[in-house]
Amino acid sequence: MNKRLISFLLIIVLIFPLFTSGVYSASSTKVNITLQSVVCVQNNHVGNEWSYGATVNKKSIYEGQTIEISTSPNGKITIVSMAEEDDSYPDYGSKTITVSVSKLKANASAKYTANVTVVENRGRYSGNSAVWKFTYIVKKK
Repeated sequence: MNKRLISFLLIIVLIFPLFTSGVYSASSTKVNITLQSVVCVQNNHVGNEWSYGATVNKKSIYEGQTIEISTSPNGKITIVSMAEEDDSYPDYGSKTITVSVSKLKANASAKYTANVTVVENRGRYSGNSAVWKFTYIVKKK
């Protein structure tokens, strides 16, 4: 083989992985997600002490916080909201929302809510429930 062909193939072999790994991908979309509020909208004797949390694509997000996610234009964002009663026998509930990035409008905000129901699983109030409302603002850049 001549030297030019070998040099050309060597360059292709060294550069091609950079484009396929997404390092230089021009098709990345940025989305901001804000956990606007977390409110207990109903509590029928489930408990008075609570913990709650949320994740966006497995990254923790806190009330009032905005995080930025980079994904493909056809990607999905997974938002998980969780609430837990804090006592010796904690009760737990969660809700998952999946957002299709392709359905979001550029520079427009969309509001998503997740109602997380926690059901008392023992004691005299067994079967009663509490509902926590998580509100998110999602904005595609």
